[in-house]
Amino acid sequence: MNENDCFPLLLSQREFSTIDARIRMSTSKADVTDILDWYELSEDDFVAGFPDLAKTVQELPDEHPPGV
Repeated sequence: MNENDCFPLLLSQREFSTIDARIRMSTSKADVTDILDWYELSEDDFVAGFPDLAKTVQELPDEHPPGV
């Protein structure tokens, strides 16, 4: 296995799990964007590394729901 086999994400299991949990708790696409920025993940890397979760994010509202 070489470095390219791990492309696009080189995350530890802990990082992967943390990102997954934080995004699942998000209430908007704006939250997800903030999380991706925090972990310095591009949208392309997010989609490649978390394909099922990326589909779920598409169902979130763009902005925070009222009262959140």
